[in-house]
Order: sequence, then structure tokens, then C-alpha cells
Amino acid sequence: MGAAWTEKEVVHLLNRTGFYTSKTDIEACLSLGQAETVRRLVAGESLTGKTVSLQSITELTADGKEMKADSIGDQQTYWLYRILNTEAPLIEKMTLFWHGHFSTSFSKVNDIPLMLRQNELFRNYALGNFHELVLQIGKDPAMMIYLDVNSNRKGKPNENYAREVMELFTLGIGNYTEQDIKETARSLTGWSYDRKEGQIKFNKGQYDAANKTVLGETGAFNETTVVDVFFKQEALPQFIAKKLLKWFATDEPPQEWVDLVAGDVSKDQTIGEVLTKLFMSDAFYNPDIQGALIKTPIEYVAGILKAFNIPLSKGFTQSARKMGMELFLPPDVAGWRGGTTWLMTTNLLSRFQFAESIAKRLNNNLLTSKEYALDPLSKPEDYVRQYAQNAGVWNMGELSAKTLAKYANDTFVYAKQKNNGMKGLLQLIMISPEAQMK
Repeated sequence: MGAAWTEKEVVHLLNRTGFYTSKTDIEACLSLGQAETVRRLVAGESLTGKTVSLQSITELTADGKEMKADSIGDQQTYWLYRILNTEAPLIEKMTLFWHGHFSTSFSKVNDIPLMLRQNELFRNYALGNFHELVLQIGKDPAMMIYLDVNSNRKGKPNENYAREVMELFTLGIGNYTEQDIKETARSLTGWSYDRKEGQIKFNKGQYDAANKTVLGETGAFNETTVVDVFFKQEALPQFIAKKLLKWFATDEPPQEWVDLVAGDVSKDQTIGEVLTKLFMSDAFYNPDIQGALIKTPIEYVAGILKAFNIPLSKGFTQSARKMGMELFLPPDVAGWRGGTTWLMTTNLLSRFQFAESIAKRLNNNLLTSKEYALDPLSKPEDYVRQYAQNAGVWNMGELSAKTLAKYANDTFVYAKQKNNGMKGLLQLIMISPEAQMK
């Protein structure tokens, strides 16, 4: 890498690979160096050496009440708890990525253990082999129920999964024909999930063993060999490369960059290897893309909760839902649209309301802690910089900084009673344009 490894580059990497960027993490990364920082992120190792043992859902309380494993709302809160407490943030971020990529909703599956089983599949393969993950998701019970795999039988194939596995999971629209869908559906016949027995079954009598022609290749394809055909297509690495770049780098990746990452997708064994090269590249640290992606609602909520060490509440995932993102309940098989849709009027208003609710929850002990104690001679601008960094906002623009400094000057910097003004400043930081971005 030719680019520097300074606080600016570290903040950018941590903003894209985690949920909150703290001073401690930044200092650790500067000490570790770029290569070791990236290695630890991809390996799921703590940047600081800190170890955390996550509690089970039944060991936790939220709002002072015990959490229940058979409540989807509590499971949503538990996933948020994992995000808040993990020392492997990139793995959780990729688990969230795959949840949107292989979109499956509890609204149809209606089985919490199966949704959790899929969630663990995504976590286990978060940075693993994509080919293996595609094979696994084809026999994932939640996915099988969601896309009607049980209805896919010899002589009467159901095309739902066949269509989506090409359009949304591997190749992208326009890179297959309707006939390819029909032939793929035939290749996938015979498999089902028995809810009563809790088992995935193969009925040889319902499998269409005749030859099929998929994407120009002919053979007696089955659920494994037809996926092999997908992975021979040039469209597949292009499709995955673009999705990864849109998730980690920029909303509109140039084709040259897509081609470069697609080459890595083609030859590398794991997504982790692909991302290692991405995070080590000069292009990833281009100033033009820093602070230019909109945070997902879960990222926005989690970052604020981590910043202010707010106790767990079941209402937080519902706040994210109002912002447009509900865990385990994506809107449809295409997942969340992301990008500017996160900041549509109603979604943005929900962010502001969440920030207001958090400001009201802030503990006065926090405001008197050393992180918020500045020198008596400090200027309003110093308070804005310090408070913004405490909130995980490291790139405050000139206009925002000037506006916030005036607020700090007028409300608390020179006042005896500071708490209300301090909370107000933190609330304004949380709703600033910069706080919505990463």
C-alpha cells in the first residue's frame, strides 16, 4: 500500500468494518499497523486483545425483564446485543450482509430456531468460501420454506428458488434466461424439509434425473452440479464483487474496480481473502469515498448505543425497524434496498427521534467522566470535536462544526449548569449529516 496509515485511514477502515469507532481501537490499529489490523479484522480477532464471553439470551435482561428464546422480538434484541459486544465486528457485519443477500423472512418461515440456524450459517461462513455457502443455503430449512422448495417436484417444478438463486444470489438479472430457470428448477427437484421431523429429506422418486441444459451446459444436473455451472459464469464474480464494493466501499464502484475485485473472487478461496486485498488497497482509502456511505439503521443504532454505553432495551430494534430495517424480517426476497432509501423522510425522522430518546437517557455520570471533561480554557470548537469523537463521528464538516460550536457557546460552555446543554450538543451531533454516514 502506498497510502499513509494515519488516524484518517484507520477511522475509515473501522467505520466500514465495524459499528463504532473508539479512540482505543484507533490507537490499537495505529500501533498494530495496517497489515496486522486487517488480518485481525478478517480473522475475527480482537484489535485490542480484549476477550469477551457473550451471554446466552436466557442469561440476559432487557428493560429489567428476562429475555425469552421463543420471542422473535427478543431474538432481534439478542442479535443487537451480539453486535454491541462482539470483538469480531467484521464477522457480524458480514453476517448482516449475507442476511440481506440471501434474504429470508420470519414472516413466512414462522420458526425461530430455523431463522437462528440460518443466522449461524451466515456467521460461520461470514468470511468463508462463497461456493460452499451457496450449496449450504440451498439446503437451509428456512430458505427452503421461504422459497417453496418443498413444492419443487419431478414433472411439476417450482421455480421460486431457481429464479432467485440466479437473479439475487449468484449471477444477477440479465445473465440467464427463463429456460435456464426452468432447467435449474428441474435440477433441484426431490429435496424437501419435513417440519414435523425437523429433517431435510431427498426423495429420489421426485428428482428429475434426465438431462437439462443450463447456461449452455447439458447434463443430468442435481443440486450440487448445477451450482458448479453457475460458478463457471463470468457474471458471478462480477455480481459478488459489485455487491461487496457497494457494501464496503462506494455506492457506484467503477467498472475497473469491479473487474479487479471480481478477479480476486474468481481465484481466492474465501471472501476473507478478497476483503483482505480490498482493505489493503490504495483505492479503498481514496478520500472521495471516505464518509460517503449511508449507515444502515442497525449500524446507526448500534454505533450510538456503543458510544454512550446505553443499557439493552427491546425498543432499540424497533427503532431500527422504524428507520427501515428489521432484523429477521427483510421486506422481500431482494432484501433491503439500502443507499439513499435509508434517508427517506420517515426513516430520517425516526433517526432524529431515536437520537432524542438517547439524549434523554444519558447518565449525568457520563457527562462528568474524564471523556467529557475539558480544560477550563477550552473553546466551543474543542467541545464539539471531543464530543463528536466520543459519539464515533470523526469527520465533522466545517459547516456542522461551526453551527454546533455556536450552540455549545450559547448553552453550556460558559454556564454553571451544563448538563442540559451537553445533552443537547450530543443530540445535535447524533442527527448531524456526518453521523448518518460512514
